[in-house]
Amino acid sequence: MRYLSKLLTPALSCLLMFAVQFPAWAELSTNDKNEIARVEAYLNTLKTMQARFLQIDAGGGVALGDVYMRRPGRMRFEYEPPAQLLVVADGTWLVFRDEEIKETTRLPLFSTPVSVLLKDNIQLSGDVTVTKVENDAQALRLTIVDTENPDEGNITLVFSDKPMQLRQWLVTDAQGNVTSISLSNMQKNVKLPGALFTFFDGDYE
Repeated sequence: MRYLSKLLTPALSCLLMFAVQFPAWAELSTNDKNEIARVEAYLNTLKTMQARFLQIDAGGGVALGDVYMRRPGRMRFEYEPPAQLLVVADGTWLVFRDEEIKETTRLPLFSTPVSVLLKDNIQLSGDVTVTKVENDAQALRLTIVDTENPDEGNITLVFSDKPMQLRQWLVTDAQGNVTSISLSNMQKNVKLPGALFTFFDGDYE
């Protein structure tokens, strides 16, 4: 699970119960709010998706593979060797299997950072808060925290523009460690079999 440890650290820490102090965020401008609305509209058109991914963790570890998504609640990461990992979101759980050590771990899906992309109706408000909007000639970036646990890290979504397309997300944990997932060769709203999003422990025995 070494390749995913940084990706999932914010999710694990969200399960800890302790008091936090809410940081003072800069107030978003009207233009920022308009950009958030554009991103919400785009993400809600992304019913299914498949793409290649490149993952880089805080230690410089690199992994490649294919990612599949079907909203609501379903995602699959198939890692290429030498990584022996499979990650499946089945609508309730985020399950990851490390075949090298024969270990399977389950986390509640909607306690994990990636769940922001998997909701039935994506709204970047309420249980999550957009703390920063950056837009330049290269990309549009939204930094998002868990509203109730803002000190436990964040996820930054990165989009190309004209046309808008999800290109990358970066998860920063409470210690400042960053794991990035970059996408390429994305295909949007393609038919994906339901079996992609089902995990059976027996398949790996």
